[in-house]
Amino acid sequence: MNLVQKTMGEKGIDLWITFTREGNPDPVAADLGLAGVVWRSAAIIDASGDHVAVVGNLDAEAVRQKGIYSRVFGYGKEGASAKIGEIVARRNPKKIALNFSDDYGAADGLSPGMARYLRKSLGKRARKKFIVSSEDLVIALRAQLIPEEIELLKTSVKECERIFEVAEQDFIRVGRTDRQIHEMMKNEVEKRELELAWEESSCPIVTIANNPSGHLGYSNETLEKNQLLRIDFGVRYKAYCSDLQRVYFVGSSSPPPSVRRMFEASKTATKAGIEGLRQGTKGYVTDGICRKSVTSSGYPEYPHGTGHPLGRETHEIGPRLCPRWRERYGRSMEKKMREGMVFTIEPSVQGREGICNIEQDVLLTESGAKLLSTMEDDLYRL
Repeated sequence: MNLVQKTMGEKGIDLWITFTREGNPDPVAADLGLAGVVWRSAAIIDASGDHVAVVGNLDAEAVRQKGIYSRVFGYGKEGASAKIGEIVARRNPKKIALNFSDDYGAADGLSPGMARYLRKSLGKRARKKFIVSSEDLVIALRAQLIPEEIELLKTSVKECERIFEVAEQDFIRVGRTDRQIHEMMKNEVEKRELELAWEESSCPIVTIANNPSGHLGYSNETLEKNQLLRIDFGVRYKAYCSDLQRVYFVGSSSPPPSVRRMFEASKTATKAGIEGLRQGTKGYVTDGICRKSVTSSGYPEYPHGTGHPLGRETHEIGPRLCPRWRERYGRSMEKKMREGMVFTIEPSVQGREGICNIEQDVLLTESGAKLLSTMEDDLYRL
């Protein structure tokens, strides 16, 4: 919570209220020790360091035992409203953060019904100028990783790379379908008692040559000689996600010059993006570095962002490395990158043989970016 309280101080936020209940839990309820609560429940975080919870009386002891809150108030038939109003009135805050956001689902957990209830609880203090979005606080909570979390994510990356190695040795073969490779890698994840980093229908994404790309697991096509193969894959290790891509030229002959040029352009853009990650820089700046590198190499602009934060979700809340396409990405690219955040760097190079994308996972430190994954310095040939 130290990072959250620091951010509250920077933003002049006195209280952060997360309001959740059974059936439609707030995305950060579990992070705040309110997973599984039944009745309306509030986590009230004070910039001064005080943490208070207001929960149904049958949930109170379970929440209390988690040791997150200095005080846990249980309520009965009177409901939560009076106690929430009392706590807020006693604090007399100038600014309250609530969980609503145009750009981030993880910070948009306050439903319309719960918002109405909370406004009644806050009374006259529920003025628009008094209420702000909590998205910067959720970013501090979820995306700025502490050392213990970073170690778990590093292990997730290593486990992901080990499964790539197995795929290279045993699964990727001429004559196999993209679906077979997809299923074999999924089975390897299960064998190692890990989890997939995202939805199993599209993890891994196995793309042969110029077959349809995007969030599609496979196209039921057969891998033939002298084709480009791209795999987008990640695992979840003890709740922390990795997300990597590797590109292979499969066949007996050497890759043609056009494929080598694609790969070199991809590698150059990826390295430029890693070098461009700096604390305090906004996401669109890093995206622009990669995007310019790709187009300067003579390839078309890719139709997606350059990267995203990693954490307990593959697409974690935080600064997006993307262009200022506001109808698509809102203002998420204008958030500043901070120490302790982990990002993917994944510019794509599109050619007639397929797409080259050698996505890497990178930790932002005080002194710059640190590569967590193993860079594909030369095109893998199988």
